[in-house]
Formats: sequence, structure tokens, C-alpha cells
Amino acid sequence: MQVLFIVNEAAGHGKGKKVWYRLQQHLTINYEVAFTEYEGHGQELAKNWAQDAQTKKLIVIVGGDGTIHEVVSGIVHNKFIVIGVVRAGSGNDFARYFTTFKNASQIESYLSKEMASLPMDVGTVQFEDLQQEIFVNNAGVGFDAYVTKRINKSRLKFYLNKIGLGKLSYAAAVVRGLFSFKCFNVTIRTGNQEWQFQQAWFVAMSNQPFFGGGMKISPSSKPDDEQIEITIVHGISRLKLLLVFVTVFFEKHTKFKEITFLQGNQFTIFMHEDDVDCHTDGNYIGEIKERTRIHCAVQRNAWQVKSEENIE
Repeated sequence: MQVLFIVNEAAGHGKGKKVWYRLQQHLTINYEVAFTEYEGHGQELAKNWAQDAQTKKLIVIVGGDGTIHEVVSGIVHNKFIVIGVVRAGSGNDFARYFTTFKNASQIESYLSKEMASLPMDVGTVQFEDLQQEIFVNNAGVGFDAYVTKRINKSRLKFYLNKIGLGKLSYAAAVVRGLFSFKCFNVTIRTGNQEWQFQQAWFVAMSNQPFFGGGMKISPSSKPDDEQIEITIVHGISRLKLLLVFVTVFFEKHTKFKEITFLQGNQFTIFMHEDDVDCHTDGNYIGEIKERTRIHCAVQRNAWQVKSEENIE
């Protein structure tokens, strides 16, 4: 069985390097290893290694949600590639739902068996004429992307990761962003149904429940149900939004009248404001312009994850 480790040593502000160093000390199997060196490199490495596959191969990702996003983007719809993960990021939302490898013995035990895998969906987003992007966990426009942009620039995340509290960087960025973010108006359409939302904070498109380092924003999301769940937070005060972010860890946010949940296999989202931030799997994409149309859909059986029961 061919195995490739794709390692992001910079994940978790250096956690990836430490996790890989410990892991490789205990590996007794034959394997290949490749290290990501720049943004998007994980996708290139996975695509090049997987393109001629004729039998099952295993890619083990040592990194966080951003690295997972890149690697899955590189092997999407390749039926011979199975994805496993050793978590080494700061948010690790993927690992909150999917089972991951914790050590070398688990990887070797998995390879010694039938290497069973489960087919999973991916979400897709198309921003007007830009390249289509996939998401494994979630994508979003508005406040969540706004926060993501600021986290990626923040020194606070670096220091919190150093002491093992990296997930708090999202909460800190949320509090700071509450006082500077500008809400927007948005229309969402699917089939012959249409919804209009005034003063929206964000539109989150989910393929699994978690985002932002453990917030269960979309409790009903499942990555194998051929559905995308959309969460819209709208018409809510800044103080009450802070309460929402506290309750989301306990799934109590679903009771707020200012939060709307939609479910379907495709949506069209019409933006009515300028310069709204967007992201996919925590990777900041940029600002989208007024009157931009976003098409969101699901692709079924798009990739395979190593089996065992999914964690809810």
C-alpha cells in the first residue's frame, strides 16, 4: 500500500513540525513524505501524487483545516485516494467531526486491514467569474470571513498557539470585530423559493457542524447527506450577537429568532453591498462586490475518508 504524508510544518504556528517529528520516530512502514512550502502547495502535491493511481492509496495529512482543504481540492473525485488526518492545526474543526489518526500505530493498524473508507460530499461555491472553490467543512460570507481575515493577521493567535490555547484566538477576534463590522443585505434563492435578509451579519454554508474552532454552528449538517445547510444571522444587535457566539458551543443558538437555517442541494446568494469578505474552510478568499451572485451546491461522493464511525 502506497502512503504519502503531506506535512504542513507551519500549521498551528509550528505545531505541525512538532507533531510530524514525534510521529516519524515511531513509523515502521514504507512511506513518502512531502512538505508544503506555500499557500496552495498541498493541492499541487496531492494532485501530482494521485493522478496516476490505479489502486487505493492513502494520503495522511499532518496539518489543520487549511491543509485539509488544499489536499482534498487536489484529489476530489479520485476514487483511489483515501484521506486520513493527524491533526496539527489550531482550529481543527475537521477533527471535531471526523475520526483522525492519533499515532503511528493507528496508521499502521489501519493499513494492515482492508483500508475501509467512506464516501463524502464536498460543498462548492462559485463567485461570479472566479474559479470554483470547494469546502470540506464550511464556507461563508460576512462576519465569519471578516474575523478569519483578522485572525490570519493577528499576533495574538501566534501567542495563544504557543500555550495551547489557539482556539481562543477566534473568540478574541469575534469580540474585537463586533465593533467594526458593517452588516449587509442579502437575497437567497433555491428553486422557486426566495428569502430576503436585512442587516445580515453572515451567511455560513456548512458541510459539517463545526466552524471557528469548535462552534457547532450548523448542528444538522452531515457530510454525506447530499445537502448543504445555510445559517444566516440577521437583524441582531451587537450585544445579542455576542450572546449567540457564547451559546453556539452548546447548540442553544438555534432558539434565536434572528438566526435562520436553510437546507438544500443548491442555492444562489445575491449580495447587495460592496466589499463583503468571504472564505472557504477558513482560507480567506477576498472581498466580493455589490451585486455579486454566489452559487453554492453539493457534490456527492467527491472524496473518501478513512472509515470508523464518524464522531458527532
